[in-house]
Parts: sequence; structure tokens; C-alpha cells
Amino acid sequence: MSLTTTQHNILVKYLKDVGIGHQEPFEEFYDHIATAIEKDKPEDVKKYFREVIQPSFGGVQGMLDVVNEQSKIRRIAILKRAKEIFLSLFGWPAIGFVMVSFILLQTLSNRFDEKYVLIYAAILGLFIPASVMMYGVFSFYKDCKKQQLPYRANDLNYSILLLMVIPFNALSIVGNLLIPIFIGRDNFGQFLTAYPAITVCFSTLVLLFGFTCLKLFKENFTFKLEMI
Repeated sequence: MSLTTTQHNILVKYLKDVGIGHQEPFEEFYDHIATAIEKDKPEDVKKYFREVIQPSFGGVQGMLDVVNEQSKIRRIAILKRAKEIFLSLFGWPAIGFVMVSFILLQTLSNRFDEKYVLIYAAILGLFIPASVMMYGVFSFYKDCKKQQLPYRANDLNYSILLLMVIPFNALSIVGNLLIPIFIGRDNFGQFLTAYPAITVCFSTLVLLFGFTCLKLFKENFTFKLEMI
């Protein structure tokens, strides 16, 4: 037995009204509730939601708590996987990529001012990965809209984008607040000129961060709902 069109439409509207808008939790809740409907065969689906489904999760808030907990678990898993990917770059054979990146940046540092090295690293390690991810988010939204799916966002994409925001915020705080107040832009510029290796090492880490995020973007982080 499968859901009728009417049951499907009622279930979709119910989940949207509850406030479940991302793909992963929406599909998990849909599959769980649809299976329960097929098993219990309720005559009044709306009443079934109120009297059976909602209490099983502790009410609407309980359902949202499950969604939030699932998102939290996914974010932790993403950070853990990001750490694994990043550290794996310093092992064989990925260390070759690190060495090539370092040598390339070192060559740029010898020929150009340190700020250009930083700009180059920011473009390759931050702006290009962020642009690729934004395009992925937009494509996902467009595909969902074209297929008339009940959601437009993906929790995985959103979580990785939040990860990408961290370096942008950190650079903004350091560059626009900490350095001008505690060090001074001129003094900091002279420091980088005197120690170009610091610029090269930092820029290499930025490139590796961007590579890590791009690789994360291709992976799946799926978790089954744990029912109350």
C-alpha cells in the first residue's frame, strides 16, 4: 500500500506547517509518518497526526527538537570529517598537493608583495569554494522548485556554508579590528615583509581549507531519525 494523493498532500502540508523546511529532516519525517499511515490505515489522517504522531514526538516542539538535534549531529559530523580531510592532506600522497601549493606561493612571494600572495590565496581558498557552494545551493533550489518539491534547502549545504563563513568572519575581525587597534596596519605590513614565510604558510593553510570544504561538499551526511 502507498499513500493516496490526498494523504500525500495532507502530509506534505502538515510537515510544512510544522516548520520542517530542509530536505533531510523533511524526507525522514515523511518516510516515518507515511510508513505509520500505511500500517495503521487511519480513516482521518489529520486526526491521526494530532492524536498519534505528534504525541509520539512530544508535540510539535518535540518534532522541531528532533530536527535541531539532527542538524547539530550533522554539523558535528561535518566538523569531524573536515578535520579528517584536512589532516589527511599531510599524509602520502596528498602531501604532494601541499608541497606544490607551498612552492607556488613561495614563488609568488619572491616576485610580488605579500598582500598579493594573500589575495591569491583568498581567491583560490575562500572565494572560489564559496562561489561553487553558492552555485550548488542555487542549483539545488532551482531543481527543487522545478520538480515542485516541498522543500527548497538542504541542511548539508547550509551547514557547510556556515563552515565557510568562519574564516571570512575571522579575517574581518582580525583585519578590521584587532590589527588596527593593537598592532597597527603599517607595523603589521612591515612584520609580514620581514617574515614572508609566515605569509606563505598562512596562505597555504587557506588553500587547504578551501580544498577541504570543496571535498566536504561532495559527501553525504545522512542520519536516521531516532523516535521517541
